[in-house]
Amino acid sequence: MKIAAICETHAVGIIPHFTGPVATAALVNGLSTFSGPVIMEYNYGGSPINYLPECLDFNKVKALTNDCPGLGVTVDLKQMTLVGEISEPGHKNVYFRPDGSLTHW
Repeated sequence: MKIAAICETHAVGIIPHFTGPVATAALVNGLSTFSGPVIMEYNYGGSPINYLPECLDFNKVKALTNDCPGLGVTVDLKQMTLVGEISEPGHKNVYFRPDGSLTHW
């Protein structure tokens, strides 16, 4: 939002990068008040996402919101797979997974 405020001050548009459907819902929510031009990258193009029974709907060039509270996204955790867990941080903010491998967070 700080970057969006700087862009708005200098009359510059913003193009946030696609990171996933839940993050895209957060970006749509956060940038809905941005007065400048916004171009969103979205890779799913109307295809249903099996672990998101309720999500934003993109119809051609517009994001259509729904009546769900918050970001408008419902995640079905039963269809998700746990990839890894994060253990206690080591020294200097280095994190390790339970198997001893390094991770960023």
